[in-house]
Amino acid sequence: MKIKVDKLEENKILITVETEKQNSNIDKLIQYIESFEKEKVVETKENERMTVKIKGILYFYSDKKYNYCKTNKGEYKIKSKLYELEKMDVDFLRISKSCVINLQKVKHFDLGETGRIIVKFEDDSEQIVARRKIKDVMDYLEERGL
Repeated sequence: MKIKVDKLEENKILITVETEKQNSNIDKLIQYIESFEKEKVVETKENERMTVKIKGILYFYSDKKYNYCKTNKGEYKIKSKLYELEKMDVDFLRISKSCVINLQKVKHFDLGETGRIIVKFEDDSEQIVARRKIKDVMDYLEERGL
């Protein structure tokens, strides 16, 4: 497989991929490029609608009957279900029944207490990994060599 990237203009590039047959790596590359600047519609506290870039979201969480997303700028109510959100991007990981995190926004995983993992984010907020999700998080850390 050959990949060639040409800069056409200041804001445009051309990516050429040559391969003998379609494979999953090409599909993953296309999916990554398409999802790079995805946005999510959210509501502000004043019930106004706005968009937030998916890559800027620290985590999604549920509180009572509503779902929210947390960014460095604030927290916003969203209409999507958490199970839909965790499938939206490869960097999203479900860590509990009520929380989906963006792995790109994690500062570090605190494994200090036995049987407990605390996820610390860029803005110093924290979320606790549910016991039944600890294996998923540990598999992720092992896979990434962390």
